[in-house]
Amino acid sequence: MGKEINSSSAMVTVRGTVSSGIGQSKLFTELSWVKKQFREKLGISPYPGTLNITVSHAYKSQLEAIRQMKGIEILPEDAGYCSGKGFPALINGKVRGAVIFPLVPHYPDDKLELISSEYLKQSLSLKDGDEVEVIVYI
Repeated sequence: MGKEINSSSAMVTVRGTVSSGIGQSKLFTELSWVKKQFREKLGISPYPGTLNITVSHAYKSQLEAIRQMKGIEILPEDAGYCSGKGFPALINGKVRGAVIFPLVPHYPDDKLELISSEYLKQSLSLKDGDEVEVIVYI
């Protein structure tokens, strides 16, 4: 099942709402080198795609604090792809996953991308606009 979340780690909670992405994460999460690093470094065999969260204004300082942390590096093996970093996470208190930050210029400062071995929208019965709580282990 992969690496378990270390409950003795520091954690930061953020809340936001489910929002549609631009559809590129499905292709990204299916790349062999990405899947390999997610498995080895985060303990997750990712379901294709990410769950996109627009973080509530009240949690923007927490999100910024997480962005400033080193995280677990995801390094591209193919030219033309960006680096990223990730953090283990617990989504809605039920599903283990990870927060992924693509390290690209002008990435929206209110967005979170979540991966999991599960199809999160189905597992958590979510639709666009639903509120989500994410505990991020830093």
